[in-house]
Amino acid sequence: MFGPLSFVIFFAPYAIGDPTDWVNVDYVVARSKSTGRISSTADAEATIVRNAETTAKEVILNPPNILPPSKNPHDYLSWAPYHWPDCNWCPQAGRTHLVHTVNGSSSGTIGNSDNGTAGLYYSNSLDYVGQQVQSVLVIPARRIDEAEAVPTSILMPESSLTSGLPIKPTVRPPALPTTISPALRTATPATSSTSDGRTHGPAQAAAKTTQSSSWTTCPYVARDGQVNPDVRNLRGPSAINDAAQSILYNALAFALKRSSTYSQNVAKFIDTFFLSTATKMNPNVNFGQIVRGPGEAGRTGTFTGILDLRGMVKIANGIAVLKALDSSDWTKTRDQAMGSWISQYGYWLLNSSIGKMTASRPNNHATFYVAQVAAVKMLAGDKDGATTSLQQFFRQQFLDQIAASGEQPFEAIRTRPWHYRCFNLEALITNAKLGDELGIDLWSSKSKYGATIQKALDFLLALDPKNEDISEVFPHVAAVAAAYGDPKGTYATYLKKKVPSYQSKSYWFYDQASALPHSPASKNRARSVMWRREDAVAVAAAPVTAGDVKVPFECPAAFQDVTKVEIDDGIYVTCDDLRPFYEAQEFDGTEAL
Repeated sequence: MFGPLSFVIFFAPYAIGDPTDWVNVDYVVARSKSTGRISSTADAEATIVRNAETTAKEVILNPPNILPPSKNPHDYLSWAPYHWPDCNWCPQAGRTHLVHTVNGSSSGTIGNSDNGTAGLYYSNSLDYVGQQVQSVLVIPARRIDEAEAVPTSILMPESSLTSGLPIKPTVRPPALPTTISPALRTATPATSSTSDGRTHGPAQAAAKTTQSSSWTTCPYVARDGQVNPDVRNLRGPSAINDAAQSILYNALAFALKRSSTYSQNVAKFIDTFFLSTATKMNPNVNFGQIVRGPGEAGRTGTFTGILDLRGMVKIANGIAVLKALDSSDWTKTRDQAMGSWISQYGYWLLNSSIGKMTASRPNNHATFYVAQVAAVKMLAGDKDGATTSLQQFFRQQFLDQIAASGEQPFEAIRTRPWHYRCFNLEALITNAKLGDELGIDLWSSKSKYGATIQKALDFLLALDPKNEDISEVFPHVAAVAAAYGDPKGTYATYLKKKVPSYQSKSYWFYDQASALPHSPASKNRARSVMWRREDAVAVAAAPVTAGDVKVPFECPAAFQDVTKVEIDDGIYVTCDDLRPFYEAQEFDGTEAL
């Protein structure tokens, strides 16, 4: 039915993507109409156009080598990155541990990315940067499990979906390789000993194109923060996120240059990943971040897998831009077909057991989950539903996510606390931007301890990132400055000191106060020194604090009926684990800035 070509390789020469983000559509349309005049975002606009061109690479089809448990090549597949085989003849590395000191940090971690990010595939352990890596992503056609069938009322006839659309990938594939690319082979590391007295094999042998016996016979255990290198046998997470980034870059480049080359690039990506009969992905993540091993547990996805498709926010954003600009490449047929895919995926997010589990998490998993739900609903035209989803999150999980000091306890307890604080903040900012697009101010939302998104950033900037990547916070500084104002130029000074070229970064185009019309900065109409006059609408407000009344600590709502909560697959915390982070001393923040 779907033909023999069922695997897609998406190659990007460098991991140049931005964090998950949303760019206000009206702002983009306004900037599109003002192209040609000198702007404070001119350098950022040039970067976006350049990145649009460099990331719009070929989509290459490869013969299948690893199928999901369903045996359906159109089902998305990825493996849990922090899980390792636990038997005396299997390669192992790392230990399961959490950081139990307020300012603790970990060592020996691989890469600086979250579960399934593109950065994971460009870690120092395997020098992939700049190499033309040929790796595998299972790309899919429509299939809905009987247990999670979509109501016929939200589906469209199959004939109406495919009429006028390609049945094969838009991009012609080159000759199919018959052997694995040398770029995926790596030298075998030395063996290592651990505290359990056993000598373990190398962390990774050469990548294989056939299934390893350890994948199905060894039980796998979680080692928080320790990325198992053999997850690189699959390229699902990086491929879909690279495509999402390129879709947004090209949509913005179309707005800025009005060249159909860029809108055609968006259409090609959408066709290949979601609409082409030969290569489209099924609208579910039933096999995302599978924890391998024997038995049923190794045959189903985990709640962490939904993170892999957080790029859906950028995809929805890119499509929204093309629609707002009446691009001739975003045809009615393509719009209807993608609308049907989105409706089915949205239904899966809300009704599958995996989706419900993710929605209930107290940490970054729920924060990114609601971003996807809101973006998908917005693209489907359900703005009221998107608004409700965002508001419910800020009235529920968000209340426990930020302590009075600005600390994020559920992220601080991880083995890479700087990264995970930045990661959840990334999703919080995205959700606030989605709300801004919908006409509501979520920037002013406060946790039960009186802290806002701004407070979380200020706390983070007062910390030493130690051996973690400090650059993860830079886009958040620009976003918070745009949303809350920077009357004293504090955030601008930080960026100038840490990244002098910040005005040439693509996020500088995204993060202007005029792009956030419902933020505190725009509502107060006060000028900020961070932007030139044509872009400035910022608030001269002091950082929000918990006020004079100190709210006493109480266990987060997630512990209402349990003594421990799973924050990642196989990673649990107790209320007592988190207490020190909630009671941490408040940082002034301004001194560190």
